[in-house]
Amino acid sequence: MLNFDNKNEGKWFYAVDGDEKSGGVCLRVLSPEKYQEIQKLTTKTKKKVKRGVAYDEVTTNERLESKLRWNYCIVNWTDIQLNGEPVECTKENKVELCKSVQFLSWIADCLEKLTEENNVLEEARLKNSEGSSNGSVDPTE
Repeated sequence: MLNFDNKNEGKWFYAVDGDEKSGGVCLRVLSPEKYQEIQKLTTKTKKKVKRGVAYDEVTTNERLESKLRWNYCIVNWTDIQLNGEPVECTKENKVELCKSVQFLSWIADCLEKLTEENNVLEEARLKNSEGSSNGSVDPTE
């Protein structure tokens, strides 16, 4: 039996795998609900008419969207330095660290690993449900 929870508290990734003393970051994936919440806060739609044709003009505050996304995905960190100085995990410092190409590259790699792990779990869940299925393709039956 597979057991799931809806907690999205994050997973730790360290500079050296398994070595907490090497410094690390706790990350979580952006849930669909949080994604929609961020989109609602950062996207504005205006009804426009041009040459008799109505259309929606959509604008996104990409800078705010990025800040909100990284603030959510980066839960915490330990022993992280910026320009040789230790930095506390705050909203402001997350923004500053995300200006570092090396930091963003590392975070992107870690998030990719986390997403892959989630995909493996989902595939296992689907495979398990196929084995216990009554032959129906409708999961509600």
